[in-house]
Amino acid sequence: MKSKIILTVSLMIGTMIMAAAVKVDICHNVDNNPHVINVAIPAAIAHFIQHPNDTLGQCGEGGGGDETPEK
Repeated sequence: MKSKIILTVSLMIGTMIMAAAVKVDICHNVDNNPHVINVAIPAAIAHFIQHPNDTLGQCGEGGGGDETPEK
């Protein structure tokens, strides 16, 4: 039983470390000035809670903001 608990805790810690290593782009729009930030997944979750108008992905490519890509 003790080894199952140790294995479960180890897997949970490993999963959290791997999630922290993966980063995503966020279109962060503050004062109508959209720009891209790149943050780890746990930070992205917290970021979306604080900034609900921000979107996942690049600005102007369906990722929010009001920028239009130049042609």
